[in-house]
Amino acid sequence: MTGAFHFLSPWWLAGLLLCPLLLWAGRAGSSAWYRIMSPAFARVLITGERSRRNGWLAVAWALGMVALAGPSWQKAQPSGLSLQSNVMVILQQDSAMLAQDIPPSRHQQMQRKLQQLVQALPGSRTGLVVYRSRAFLTVPLTDDPVFFNLFLNAQSPEQLPEGDGSGLQAAVQLANNSFPRNSTVPHSLILVADNLTAQDARWLSEQAGSLPLQVWVPGTAAGGRLPEKFAADTGTTRLNVARFTQLKSTGIPVTLISHDNDDVNAVVRQVQHSVTQQQNNRSDMHWLNSGYWLVIPLLLVLLAGRRQWFLAVLLSVSFSGFSPQASASGWLDAWVSPDMQGQMAFKRGDYAGAAQHYQDPLRRGVALYMAQDYNAALSAFREAPPGPDMLVWQGNTCAQLKQWQQALNRYDEALSLRPGWHLALANRAKIAAIVLQLRKQERDRQAEQDGDQDFDPDAIKHDLEKEQGVEQQLNKPTTVAAPQLSQWYDRLDISPAGLLENLYHAAPEEGQ
Repeated sequence: MTGAFHFLSPWWLAGLLLCPLLLWAGRAGSSAWYRIMSPAFARVLITGERSRRNGWLAVAWALGMVALAGPSWQKAQPSGLSLQSNVMVILQQDSAMLAQDIPPSRHQQMQRKLQQLVQALPGSRTGLVVYRSRAFLTVPLTDDPVFFNLFLNAQSPEQLPEGDGSGLQAAVQLANNSFPRNSTVPHSLILVADNLTAQDARWLSEQAGSLPLQVWVPGTAAGGRLPEKFAADTGTTRLNVARFTQLKSTGIPVTLISHDNDDVNAVVRQVQHSVTQQQNNRSDMHWLNSGYWLVIPLLLVLLAGRRQWFLAVLLSVSFSGFSPQASASGWLDAWVSPDMQGQMAFKRGDYAGAAQHYQDPLRRGVALYMAQDYNAALSAFREAPPGPDMLVWQGNTCAQLKQWQQALNRYDEALSLRPGWHLALANRAKIAAIVLQLRKQERDRQAEQDGDQDFDPDAIKHDLEKEQGVEQQLNKPTTVAAPQLSQWYDRLDISPAGLLENLYHAAPEEGQ
């Protein structure tokens, strides 16, 4: 993030050249006391107060020029276009995860921590990959925390089949392949592991910089006791602190589990940092002007310099148009841009108020959409410059107005400008399914009307052949490409834990 620091309006920095002139003016000027007392007496009593005040004024001038230059280090993400991150958790499931050095066990503690992580990333989609000697996709990306927690809590190291070698590399590749292709949504990988082989650590070090990966380590250097049934395992439960420290030195963030929420907060900050870095690499987003942060130190400097006359002029200009009947927003207009006020209202959930402030028609349309004023939102989107984001939002608005064909047309136009865009493809698929369902209902209704006209009681067949009935057709097994997928559909009557165990043991040998 620091590498992206720059100024949006660097020409304002030329004003810094006046700072030496202000300092010189303070030293060159003479106090009025020199005119009413002898020069020798004045030199003893006057100790450069004017120079000191001009020094404060020079500092304030410098802060003002830097603020006007627009320092920026991250891009402003439009509220309505907020593309939450996709987070894939890669959970190691060896027997050491059952160690009780972190009560009740490392695995159970990480289950609780991962639930807190999902709560700390609202709106983001989260998925889960588990691995031992092989890797398995346990939960695909989902924005439903209840669904994620259901299978997370059903997961246990005892469910995975044993084998030789480590499945870490396959797990990372499987998790990375689970992200939508050609998607602009930021993504992150979180590896939860208490044991790394030398080969795995070396491979992870080679991925530093190419994958948005961080490591979350449960366990202690002293290790812990295993349950009785695993007591005969020859593996150690002690953390290889040196190996994780070396991994951290390669640039991969490593967070050690803690008894409080400090580790969760650290992982969340790293996810947010990764999101910021990926957003900064996008060309369709504007840089955020952070010069307003310098207003507070600027006022403090002016107060420290005791420039009462300057503050009086400043306040008189600010409140020159103020009247008791004027609203507070009139004062904000002098200091905060309309789009910034709209952003603040949007974050508060005041979407109608945000729409009144936004000057950008795309943002105004998004705010009206969130306020469920779809007709006004559609009008605002039509004023926005053409682009894939505008077309998708226009398609969403048409869908809310039940203008199904217009919605499909907008999605098609967006895909023509950004082929393979996952968001547009997903929304189009949903609307296309609705259109097909409506057409089917219309055909069924028409067929029912025609059937009522030609109804013949003697034509009813009571003896159905095998697999001719409606229920039989619906329950007829279908062929799927991967054996584990059929488990999700054919065995929904079993518990989540049983479903996962069947999934792991029915998977092909490559585990992917």
